[in-house]
Amino acid sequence: MFKKLFYTLLIFLILACFGGAGTLYWLIVVEPGEQISLENIRRILGRESPVYYSDGVTPLGVFFADAHRQYVEYEEIPKTFINALIAAEDNRFFSHYGFDFTGITRAAIKNVQARRVIQGGSTLTQQTAKNLFKREGRSFRAKFKELLFALKLEYRYSKEQILEFYINQFYVSGNGLGLGVAARYYFDKGPAELTLIESAYIAASVKRPNYYNPFIKKTSEAISEAKKRGKSRVAYVLKAMRELGMINEYEYNAALVADIPFNKGTVGYSLDYVMEMVTDAVSSEQLIEALAVQGIENIATSGIRIVTTVDKDLQDKTLYYLRKQLSHLDVRLRGYERGDVQAELKLTEYSGDLVLEENAFLFGVIQSIKQDNAQVEIVVDFGRQSGTGLIDRDGLTDIINARVKWQKNRWSEASEEDLTNLLTQVEEGDRVWVSVRKMNAEQIPLLDLERFPRVKGGAIVMQNGQIISVAGGIENRFFNRAVYGKRTMGSSYKPFVYAAALQLGWNTGDILSNKRDVFVYQNQPYFPRPDHKIDHEKVSMSWAGVRSENVASVWLAAHLCDHLSRSRLADVAAHLDLVPRVVDGEQEPYRLFRSRIRDRYGIVIDQDVLRKAAYRKTMQHIEEDLIFEGLDAEYDALKNLHYGLGFKGFLDRVKRELSDNKNLRKSRKDELQLRKKLLSHSYLALSKLRRELNHFLEDEIVPFSSFGVVTDIGEDERPGLFHNNVTGKLIFDFPSALPAGSVVVDRQRVQRYLAGIENSQKKMFVEAIRLADSLSVAAYDFVSFHVEQDFKQMRNLLPYSMEVLEYIDDYRILIGLKYLVAFGKSLGIESPLEPVLSFPLGSNSVTLLETTRVYEALVTGKTTLFREENSEINNTLAIIDRIESEDGFLLYKPEKETAEIIAPEIALAVGHILENTVKFGTGRYANKHVKLTGEDTADEMIDELAISVPLLGKTGTANLYTNASFFGYLPALNSAGNGMAIDGGYAVGVYVGYDDNKEMRQKTTRVTGAVGALPAWTNIINAILKEKEYVTGIDPVDLSFYGLGLNRLPIGQVNLEVAENEGGVFVSPISKIDPLDRYQPSIMTFGSEEQEKMFDLSRMYAPFWQNQDIVQ
Repeated sequence: MFKKLFYTLLIFLILACFGGAGTLYWLIVVEPGEQISLENIRRILGRESPVYYSDGVTPLGVFFADAHRQYVEYEEIPKTFINALIAAEDNRFFSHYGFDFTGITRAAIKNVQARRVIQGGSTLTQQTAKNLFKREGRSFRAKFKELLFALKLEYRYSKEQILEFYINQFYVSGNGLGLGVAARYYFDKGPAELTLIESAYIAASVKRPNYYNPFIKKTSEAISEAKKRGKSRVAYVLKAMRELGMINEYEYNAALVADIPFNKGTVGYSLDYVMEMVTDAVSSEQLIEALAVQGIENIATSGIRIVTTVDKDLQDKTLYYLRKQLSHLDVRLRGYERGDVQAELKLTEYSGDLVLEENAFLFGVIQSIKQDNAQVEIVVDFGRQSGTGLIDRDGLTDIINARVKWQKNRWSEASEEDLTNLLTQVEEGDRVWVSVRKMNAEQIPLLDLERFPRVKGGAIVMQNGQIISVAGGIENRFFNRAVYGKRTMGSSYKPFVYAAALQLGWNTGDILSNKRDVFVYQNQPYFPRPDHKIDHEKVSMSWAGVRSENVASVWLAAHLCDHLSRSRLADVAAHLDLVPRVVDGEQEPYRLFRSRIRDRYGIVIDQDVLRKAAYRKTMQHIEEDLIFEGLDAEYDALKNLHYGLGFKGFLDRVKRELSDNKNLRKSRKDELQLRKKLLSHSYLALSKLRRELNHFLEDEIVPFSSFGVVTDIGEDERPGLFHNNVTGKLIFDFPSALPAGSVVVDRQRVQRYLAGIENSQKKMFVEAIRLADSLSVAAYDFVSFHVEQDFKQMRNLLPYSMEVLEYIDDYRILIGLKYLVAFGKSLGIESPLEPVLSFPLGSNSVTLLETTRVYEALVTGKTTLFREENSEINNTLAIIDRIESEDGFLLYKPEKETAEIIAPEIALAVGHILENTVKFGTGRYANKHVKLTGEDTADEMIDELAISVPLLGKTGTANLYTNASFFGYLPALNSAGNGMAIDGGYAVGVYVGYDDNKEMRQKTTRVTGAVGALPAWTNIINAILKEKEYVTGIDPVDLSFYGLGLNRLPIGQVNLEVAENEGGVFVSPISKIDPLDRYQPSIMTFGSEEQEKMFDLSRMYAPFWQNQDIVQ
C-alpha cells in the first residue's frame, strides 16, 4: 500500500515538473507577452512623470523628459564602468541565467551572520526586470512574477542588451536617470571620459543615489557626510574589482587614496524653484520608501503623477510682486543710469522668462521711443518668436518714483521733469528688462520698465504648514532663497520672544523697561540700541511689539524667568537639561553637575558672584519690608538698580576708547558717554559712596570748599556733600555727576554740626542724605544689612545647589535663552540658534520658510511639520500634496505632524500684538493698502465701503540694514461671511537683502522691513484676497459697525483701552473696548476686574512641552 502511494506521488511530481517546465517554456519562449518587447522597453525607458499644480489638472512641469535623458549604447559604455557595476552588484552576471542561487545563498548567510540585511541576492537582470516592470508589492507572488520577467529578459536579450537597459534607467537625481546623465551630473563629462574612481562611484551609488549625492545636501555637514559615505562605498567596489582581477594592486591603491573629483555639470535645462523643490522631495528617503511599498523601486521609470500644493495663479503673482519690489528697491539704491544699466545687462547671463505673457519678466531691445507731452510710447522688441510690447506712461511711473528718491531724498515726489530726465537714460537699441503689466484691448502687451537688480530676496505663502507659493529670487531658478537662504530677520523675532514670555508667566499688559541700559551675561556687557527715538521709558509688552522697541524686548529676554516660582523654574531647567540628571533612578553627582554647568555653560560661582546672588535674593523679598520701614518710595529706584559686578572693568574700557580716539564721530562719542553713565551707577558704586561718606563725616578734616556753585571740578576728585537747590535734598556724589545748580556743603561745618547734636538726630541727618541722588542712606543701609544676611546664609550652601543657582543671574538668563532655542526647534526651526541676549532683535540666521512657519504657529497655536524617520524636518515634503499612479491610484501622501505648541490664550494674545502692529505700528502700510475690492458691478457696494481687512504682522530690520523682512497672517473668512477667523488663513513671509549682506542704505534711504519687504507682502495679500475670492463670501449687510472684523473664539479674553501716547499702558480707570473696534488702541488680554476699576492680570504657566498634543 505504501509502495503504491509512493509511486503515485512520484509520478504526480514528475508530471507536475514537466507541466511546470512546459508552462515556463510557454511563458518564456513561446508567448512572453508584449511587455517584454523591445518597443515596450524603449517606451518604459522614455516614460515621463508629469507634475501638476494643486488642482491636479494644470501642468507644472515634467520629470525625466527627453531633455534630461542621454541614452548610451552598450558600445559607448566604458569597460571600467561595466566592471565596477558587476563588481558592485552582480559578479556572476555573465555566468548565471537571470537568477543566482549561489549569490542568494551567500547573501543569506552573511545577513544571518550580521543579524541585519547587509547584502542582497538579486541579480542585475532581476533588478532590471524590477525597474522596468513594476513589482506589485513584496509578496511571494510578486517576487515570482519578477523572477519570471528576469528569465524572459535572459532568453530574449543578450547580456550586453540587458546591461544597456539597466545602465540607461537607474535613478540619478530628482530629474535625471542613466549613465549619461550621471557622468554629466557628477563629473561634467561624457561616459567615455570616466576614470576608474568616477566609474566606481557611479556604480556604487546606483542603489541609493541620494544617500551618496553631495549635490542635494543643504548644509556643509550633510555634504561632508555624503562624500564620506561615497568614499566608503567606492572603497568596497574597488576591493571587489581587485579581488575579481579587474584591476591590479597599483590601480587599486591609487584609486583608494584619491578623492572623488566631483564637478557638477548641467543636465538639460534649469528647473524653476517649485520644480527644484519637487526634485528634492522625490529624493527624500520617506517618499522613496513609501513608493517601494507600492512596488515602485525606480521613480525614473514609474510614470507617476505628482500633484503639488502650489496654487498656479498665486505662484505667478508671488514671483511677480517679489520681482517688482526688488527692481524698485534696486533703483532706489542705485538709480537708473544708462551707462551702468547697459554695462550690467551686457554681462547678465540670465535670459529671462520665455513667454510674453502677463506677469512675465523679459529682456528686450528698444525699437522706438515716442514722446508727446506727458504721453510716452516705447516699443520693445523681443525677437521673431515673441514680437513686441509697449512701455506706456504708466509703465514708467514706478521707476521714476524710485529714481527721484535715489537722486534727492526719500521724501521727494516725482514731477514731469523727472519723466524727461528718465527718458535721457534710454535710447533706441538699448537692451532693457521689462515686466508685462497686462494686455490691452488690442492684446498688445503693456510693459513696465525695470532694472535687473543686484538686491535679492524671497517670498513664501503657507497654509496649514503646506507651501502654497514660493519665490526664491529674481531668476526663478538655482538657489532658492525662500527655503534655503539663511538671513538675520531682525525684529520679526520679537513676537516669538513675547510668546515664550507668556508661556512663562508674563502678560501682554505687563510693563517693560524701555530706557537705555546695560545687560551683562557671561561677563560681557551688551548695550542694545533703539532704531528710533525712545518716547517712553516704560511700555507694555504689547506696545513694545507695536512700536518695535529694541531695548524693552531685550530687557524682557533677560528677565524671561522673573515670573516663575522656584518649582517652575526648576521644571523649566529640568526640561532644558540644566539640573542634575536622573538616570535609572540615580541623581547625577554634585561634582559632575558642577563641572557640566561651569565648564559647558560658563556659570562660574565665586564669592563675588555669591554676593551678587544675595543681592538678587534680597531684592526679590524686600519690597514689603521697605514699605513697613516707610521707604516704599525708594523701591522703584532699587528694583532697577544693577548690582554692578564687573562694571569697573567695562567702564575702564569705555574710558580708554574715549581717551585714545580723539577723532571719534559725535554719534560714537555720545554713545560712549551714555555707556559711561550707565556703568557708573550700580549698587557697588553706591557701596563705595557709602564708605566714602563715612570717611567724609568722620576722618580728619581736609578743606574741600566753601559754599558756592560747582564749577570746574574734575571727575576724579573725591566725592563730596552737595545741596540741590531744586529738590532741597543733600546729595553725596562726585562733582561731575551732579545736576546743574548744586552747591557744595562745607565739610568742616557739617562735622561741627553733627558733633553738636544727639545721636538720634545725627542718624536722621545722615539717613536723609541721598547717594548719587538715587537712593537715601537709610534705604541703602537697610538693603545692605539684608544682603549681608542673605550672603551669610548662601555661603553655607553648596554653590551649585538649586537653592543658590536660582539667584544666579547668568543661570537664570541661560534658562531663558535656552528656552527660546528649544521653543524655536519645537516650531520647526532647524537652523542653529544661539542663546544670546540679542535674540529678540533677530541676530540668529534662519530661513524665510522657517520664520513663516513660526508666524503661522504664533497666530494659530499649531505647527505642521513633515519629518523623516530620523526626526529631521523635510521642508520639501511641504510642497507635495499627493503622488498617484498613471491611472490615478493614490500611491503616497506626505505624513504631516500637526501639534498644538502654543496655548490658545497665548496665541490670541500674540495675535493681537501683531494685529495692533498693522493698525498702529510699523505695519501701517498694509492696513492702508489692503482693501477688499469687487470684480464686477455686483460688488459696487464692497468697493464703496473700502473695507479694510484684519491683518496680523511684524516688520524685521537687521542690524545695519543688511536685511529687511515682513511676516504676517491673513485670516480666512468665517462661515457666516460677516467676519474673519484664524483657522484656515495664510501665513506670508517676504525678505529682501543683498546676498553678501551689504548695507541697504543710500543717502536718506534706509531699507527697513516696512520699506523693503512690506510693499511686496501687501501685494501678495491682495493677490490672495482676489485669487481666493474673499469678496464673494461677504454680505455687506451683515458686517458690523466696524466693518470686517476678526472674530476670535471666546476663551475669557478682555479687550482694554490703552494710552497710545503713554507707551500703550492701560488707561485708569480701566475701559473695555469692543473686540471688533479697529480704531481704538487696546490690548486683548486675560485677567479680572478689581474694585475701583483696576485690573488684575492673569498669568499662565504653559511651556511648549505641555502643549505638544498631536491634533492631526
